[in-house]
Amino acid sequence: MKTILLAIVLLLSGSMVSAQITPEALLKKTPSLPKDSCNISRADKETFVQQVNALLEETDNEITRLNQEIDKAGSTNEERARETALKQMSQQYGMSEEDIAKMKNAKNLSAADKQALVNNMMMKQANMTMDEAKNLSKLDDAGKKAYAEALATEKMAEVQANPTQYPVNNTGKNMQALVVEQQTLTGKLSANSQKIGNLYASIDNDPSGKEMLRKIDEWHKKLMTMTGIDYGQGKQMDSLSDLIRNEQVKYCSKFTPRYRAALHQHLALVKASIPDYRQLGAINAEMIKMQYGLVLAPENAELGGIKAVNEYLGKLGNAFKYNLFFPEEN
Repeated sequence: MKTILLAIVLLLSGSMVSAQITPEALLKKTPSLPKDSCNISRADKETFVQQVNALLEETDNEITRLNQEIDKAGSTNEERARETALKQMSQQYGMSEEDIAKMKNAKNLSAADKQALVNNMMMKQANMTMDEAKNLSKLDDAGKKAYAEALATEKMAEVQANPTQYPVNNTGKNMQALVVEQQTLTGKLSANSQKIGNLYASIDNDPSGKEMLRKIDEWHKKLMTMTGIDYGQGKQMDSLSDLIRNEQVKYCSKFTPRYRAALHQHLALVKASIPDYRQLGAINAEMIKMQYGLVLAPENAELGGIKAVNEYLGKLGNAFKYNLFFPEEN
């Protein structure tokens, strides 16, 4: 009895762990920024960075695992996917069972057989051979337009004359709707990614920051040339040290608040985008199922959101990039 109870507990705990690997769960683990990023001790900074890196490793591992699951689903169901793809081609191009059999054995077909198979598919779809298609490509725009209009008129007449020979392809209709939704979500998420990139680019590309770093580097090099034997340059060295520290303080005070603001906006965009990433993942899974007959685990829909969290964590780990000094080392 105890063994059974233990097994149930382990199963439940395993399910709970699996359920926690979501973008929202990962964000809950994310450490908060210290109140004062410019007056943080080295130890506190290292503790914060270690916490972020641990979470980054967790997200990296989960991304790798989900990608491997997708690859595994594709490789283990390769034959099934191939059969589904051939079935789709059969429906689209009106291929016979004999043609399907030839497609399955395409490696052993002669060049003439391949040409005949392609011609047959094109005749079913567009009422022309491959050679005729090549000749069509040589027409000017007016000629192509005239041909397209004639073909459309011909196909419409065929459908009206024999409607039972042209059944409605509901799968195609559903796929078209999915493609439209996929493109809409992809465009929205790409726009958000661009916004996020711009948040940091405006700080990184600020010329005043580059100038401040140039002066700090110049003073530091000059200071280094004075170290060693004392020739009475102590006051000048102290003056240079003060210049360096004051410029470091100005540098951190100017850019760290901007970087923290960018992090807050980045986080808000990630949180708002998670439902879209999840929906896009579900759409992609449905399209794969319709095209190849492969069924992906629902958790794979979390991949896009987890990647977005991973990118945020990468930026969060650099929260002190503009802090060039520590109070205890004054």
